[in-house]
Order: sequence, then C-alpha cells, then structure tokens
Amino acid sequence: MRKTLILFSLLLFSSAFATAQLHHLTGKVTDEKGEPVPFASIKVKNAKGGTASDANGDFAIKISSNAVLEITSLGFSPKEIKPDGDHITVQLSKTAANISEVVVTSAFGIKKSQRTTAYSSQVISGENLNITPQTNLADALSNKISGVQFRSQSGAKLNSQTAPRIRGGLALGGDLAPLYVVDGTVINDVTINGLAFARSAGSLSFGGAYDIDPDVVESITVLKGANATALFGDRAKGGAIIITTKKAKAGKTNIEVSQSVTIDKVYRQPKLQNSYAGGASSSLIQYHYKAGDPVEWQALDGKFFHDFTDDSSWGPAIQGQEYAPWYAWVPGTKYTGKTTKLVAQPHNARDFWNTGITNNTNVNFSKSGQGYSTRINYTNQTVNGIIPGTRTLRNSLSTNTTIDINKYISAGVNVNYTSQNISGEFDDSYANQTSGNFTQWCHST
Repeated sequence: MRKTLILFSLLLFSSAFATAQLHHLTGKVTDEKGEPVPFASIKVKNAKGGTASDANGDFAIKISSNAVLEITSLGFSPKEIKPDGDHITVQLSKTAANISEVVVTSAFGIKKSQRTTAYSSQVISGENLNITPQTNLADALSNKISGVQFRSQSGAKLNSQTAPRIRGGLALGGDLAPLYVVDGTVINDVTINGLAFARSAGSLSFGGAYDIDPDVVESITVLKGANATALFGDRAKGGAIIITTKKAKAGKTNIEVSQSVTIDKVYRQPKLQNSYAGGASSSLIQYHYKAGDPVEWQALDGKFFHDFTDDSSWGPAIQGQEYAPWYAWVPGTKYTGKTTKLVAQPHNARDFWNTGITNNTNVNFSKSGQGYSTRINYTNQTVNGIIPGTRTLRNSLSTNTTIDINKYISAGVNVNYTSQNISGEFDDSYANQTSGNFTQWCHST
C-alpha cells in the first residue's frame, strides 16, 4: 500500500511539472504596414496541433518555454519565431510573386473576377489542360473539373467521344448535353448515335467543340447551376462550357513547335481458365461429310471439333487431342481443312493487342502589332491503335485574327478546320464489342 501511494504521488508530481512547463501565449499577426493578417496558421515546430489568427489577426495558444512557432499565410513568406514573454506581434512579408486573379469568361466573351460571379464556375488554364496530350478536347477535360462526369468509351475505339454530364444536367428524357461557346460564339448542339456533338451557327467556325484542338485553348470556364445557365437561356439547361482560344501577344512575333509521343498498352485483363475448351458439350463432336457441304470440308470427314454453337466455355477437357479449329472450316485459307492439337492458349488474348502509339506535332505562328493580331495553329496527329489494323490520321488548322477598325470597334474572324481519316471497325452495341466482348465468355482456345 505504501509503495502504491508513493508511485501515485510521483505521477501527480510529474503531471504537475509537465503542466507547469506550458504557458498561455497571445499574439497578433500583421503585414509590413501593420494591417492585421486574418486566418494565418500558427503551429508549434515539430509538434502536433496549432491554431489560427482570427479576422483581426489575433491568436492564443499554449506552448512550452522553448517552443518555436511557425507562422504561415497565403501570399506571405513563412516565418519562424521563438516567443519571449506572454504576448508577441509577428510581422509577415508579402511574397514577391502575387497570386493572379482568376478570370471567368461568361456569356458572349464578357470577363469578370471569379469571386464576383453569382454562379458556380471553374476555370481550367491551357497549361493544366495539356499536362498529358489528349486526342480531343473532351478527354483533356476529364478528371479536371469538379461536379462534371465524363463518360468515355473504350480506349481501343479510336476517336471515341467522351460525353460530359455537368452537375444537374439530367432530365426525364435523359442526359442534357452542355452548351459550348467558343470565343463568344454559341455552338448549336446536335446528337449523333447518342453522343453530343456541336456545330457552328452563323460563323466561320467549322466542325464542333469536339473538333477544337486542345493546343489552341487559352482557358475553359465551366458554368454550373441555374444562375449560370440563365446567361444563355433554355439551350444551356445542361450547363455551359466556354472556350477561349489563344491570341497573339501584344507587340510580339512567336513561332512555336512541339512534339509529343504517347504509348498505350493493355495493363489488366481478366483471368481465363485453361482447362476446358469452348462450348457446352463435354466431349468432342465427330463430323461426317455430306452432300451440299463445301468441298473443302471433305478433308475434315471423321475429324472432331468442339461445340461452336454455344458461347460458354465448359467444353471438353484440354488434353492435346486432335481437333478441327474454327478457322479450319473457312474456305480459301492456308488453314482450310487442317486439324491441330487442342492445347491451352494462356497468352493468346494478351498477344492479340498491339502497342498503341500516338504522335502529336504542333506548329503555331502568332504576331501582333498596332491595331491587329493574328495566330495560326496547325496540328498533325497520328494514332496507331491497340487493335491490330486500326489507325487514325488527323489534321487541324485554326486561325484567329482581329483588326481594330477604330478605338471603339474591332473585327475578328475565328476559323477551325479539321480533317480525319479512321481505319478500323468499331462496334459499341451489344456487350461493347470493340473490346469488352473480346473475352466475353472466357474462351482461351
């Protein structure tokens, strides 16, 4: 009992000693002019916890006698200080690089500060848009905008269009496609095969918003909510995507050339069983030639095959026995009428895919002088797809020219032209046959 009391007393003393080491500190955070810095972060170095200054720059915190405080605030250089006394004043210095104001482009090219807009908006700069080169504008926007869902097709389908759904862009009749506005020109929406496309109305813009080269984009503003769509009326019920293209810099002449290469490979595939062949019959079926069958099939008389009429994969056990594969029944090939061994093919699905290669070359020229500016952009894009024999060649040419008629009036023209040739057959109907149906029933033979 005595030992217990002594131990308890020691614990109380240790606790009181530790408490005595902490003291209450108050302070104020100001800038170089003595103005308060609200909501600055105050933390004890190499320790957990901290506090923040209030709207007047005041704060209070409990610290030990040898503590060092770290004070940080957006737009100011961080500062460390070892307090002396129970009250301190910390002066922060503004950083040399000021944070630029985010500008929202709204209806018909009108620009305003983002913090003054009465609606939900998000701005994506051209630099952030093209961190990883993409084949079209919609794919470049994917995963960069909050509140917007991008529903993409299989990567095996070249030039597949990613359909965006902006928050609230849904009606009883289905999805509401967003309205596209390019340099103040409203784009009319049309629907092709269930996908939202766009075409110009009353301007010199050819093709749609999906045809705009991501390399020519200066910034994109995405407007969401009823207040935003009210800027354009009922046609923007699904939201609005406002695109501002790059312009020539005042008094400068520039020529830029860029080249990028992207490689695509199939990363993950389903695991397939390699013990049984295709079909539902547990044994091989013997073929007997009869009148009316192709003459090439005479060589297969008496041979065996597994059930080709059922697309399940629980046929006969794979044991290396002789059989007639499906391609032996196709007339006019070197495999016609020839049998082979029924063996497992664990890698045939993976070996089918090619390595996809995308080459993107961009050249642009811009010049600006007294009363005029012009920018010409050309992009050549070649894609060799992961499906053998698939390829696309795309050429995009765009110009943006403005001329000042007087100090009040300026005239401009914006032309976008895109040509594209696609080689390959793609089918997104039942089971997404472009790629998903490739291993639908897990056949490996």
